[in-house]
Amino acid sequence: MMRKNRKTFIRYVIPSTAAMLVTMLYVVVDGIFVGQGVGTNALAAVNLSLPFVLTMGAVSMMFTMGSAAVTAVRFGRGEKAGANQAFMVGFVLVLFFSLLFCLLGVLFPSHLAKAFGASPMLLEGTAVYIRFYAMFDIFFCLSMFLAAAVRNDGNPALSMWAMLVGATSNIFLDWLFIFPLQMGVSGAAIASEIGQVLSCILLLFHFVLKKGNLCIRLKDMKYVKEISLCRKIVLRGTPEFVTQMNQSVTVFCYNLVVFRILGEMGVSAFAVVTYLLSLSVGLFTGVSQGVQPLFGRSFGNGDKKSEQNYFKLGIITNAGVALSIYLILFFFGKQIIPVFNGDSRLISIADTALKVYGISFIFAALNIIFTIYFLSTKQTSRAVLVSVLRSFLLNTLFIFLLPAIFGEKALWGGIIVAEFFTFLAAIYLKRERA
Repeated sequence: MMRKNRKTFIRYVIPSTAAMLVTMLYVVVDGIFVGQGVGTNALAAVNLSLPFVLTMGAVSMMFTMGSAAVTAVRFGRGEKAGANQAFMVGFVLVLFFSLLFCLLGVLFPSHLAKAFGASPMLLEGTAVYIRFYAMFDIFFCLSMFLAAAVRNDGNPALSMWAMLVGATSNIFLDWLFIFPLQMGVSGAAIASEIGQVLSCILLLFHFVLKKGNLCIRLKDMKYVKEISLCRKIVLRGTPEFVTQMNQSVTVFCYNLVVFRILGEMGVSAFAVVTYLLSLSVGLFTGVSQGVQPLFGRSFGNGDKKSEQNYFKLGIITNAGVALSIYLILFFFGKQIIPVFNGDSRLISIADTALKVYGISFIFAALNIIFTIYFLSTKQTSRAVLVSVLRSFLLNTLFIFLLPAIFGEKALWGGIIVAEFFTFLAAIYLKRERA
């Protein structure tokens, strides 16, 4: 049984992780080209706009993972028609809310930039990035939703390849728009969104060609009017929303604290930390999203042994990935950071930050698995509690508290304390159910 579970785990997790890694490369590649082609202030401006982009992604992931969780459980019970209804409701909700974010970002970019802490020097660049990213945000949100749906429908490889095509085009277009065409931060935003458009097109082929059980069926849109199904999707997806908000809230809080202590160069250096954090969280999330359908289906058909085997495999995999990333950043951080920008002060600040901040990756990786496990096995209240602790309560508290008490030397330690206490709470919740 364990060997069979391991093979299934690998089949789902590798494509999911690769797809999520590629998705995070959109953000990282933007950072590299902006840092090298536009400068440190532009790097800081993009980082200040990330709370908007990440919040938009978090809302989308709430509907994505909520729909995916309901779909997986219904597949496990053999309810194919019900699974498609959950898929279509999620599809409509993602489209509707991405349109709202589009209007918000296009109409009020300067107001948002100020709210995220942009100084007068960084205001214009931050607002420009927000506006251009928001213009195409429907494809950004839809690509994540369709990728999860395709995985749930038994085609994880297509999800991976669709994201890979989008990321490859993004790299080329970033170079084209920022260097030859000199479009600055707006070019970086447009390049990312064109890549998302290509990903969406490829993913839609799965449904147009009817490669699985899920299909885009207009008559199933009527189920959006069913409050109970919408509520179920939002309820199942809320823990994922709160989990995804962790990075948005963390970036926002650290931008404020770092600007106060280290100024604009500190924010530029933290931007590099943020890009590498995004890449790391992408790997952890990829593993969790890959195992999510396996949790859901095992729970749906009452296979407790497989459910626990998949949980152990998820924990071991994420712990190994997190430790490997931390060791790479610890020993080779000074060689990696100049890829974004070669300023000596920026390199020094970012390297110091990574050596401390990176410890939190280990606990974050484990907390993400706990959250998705609770979510997929209908332990929604536990999933919400773990997510809220690490996304709104503990990280916000300690990011501000530790530097206020101990000064600059404790600047990067708050997130470690927050993730560690969340991990202890997650272990307690898991044992309480067992």
